[in-house]
Amino acid sequence: MIPSINPWDAEIEVFEQLTLDRLLKHAEPCGNCLEWTGHAAGGLHPQVKLGGREGRVYNVRRVLWVLTRGFVPSNRQVGVKCDCELCVHPDCLVLRTRAAAMKGVKKSLLSARRMAATKRAKSKLTEEMVREIRSSEKPAIWFDRNWHLGNGTASNIRRGRSRRDFSADMLGGMR
Repeated sequence: MIPSINPWDAEIEVFEQLTLDRLLKHAEPCGNCLEWTGHAAGGLHPQVKLGGREGRVYNVRRVLWVLTRGFVPSNRQVGVKCDCELCVHPDCLVLRTRAAAMKGVKKSLLSARRMAATKRAKSKLTEEMVREIRSSEKPAIWFDRNWHLGNGTASNIRRGRSRRDFSADMLGGMR
């Protein structure tokens, strides 16, 4: 037997034992959608355990995609195009990249802090330079030209669009 490039081929035997009727009995009609009533990770990601006691937990949408349409590329995620968070209707399923799936998802403050710290570590601007930009009366374009920054960098720092200060009191001084 030739080894498969698709890691899901090994699972197709398990998937084929599962009929659509058996899987969709855990879903109830909700308008034009089918809302999953079984287990959902985080309350948003429908899951099903296949393969008995030693089996694995699978994303229901991915299983449905494989059963109804076939192969799912490794760089794609199966999501839904409708607004129903627990929808598992085969007609609502779509393939997306992770970036497309994450569009519009609000980042937590902790996540924003980590991302900002990573960017700052790579930046040629030091905290001292940022403080000088914020406190100086010089025009922002002066800093951009003399410190060889990108156009609008100093202005964005002053306006709080970049280099956000996460060390500020979250209550705004109210205690």
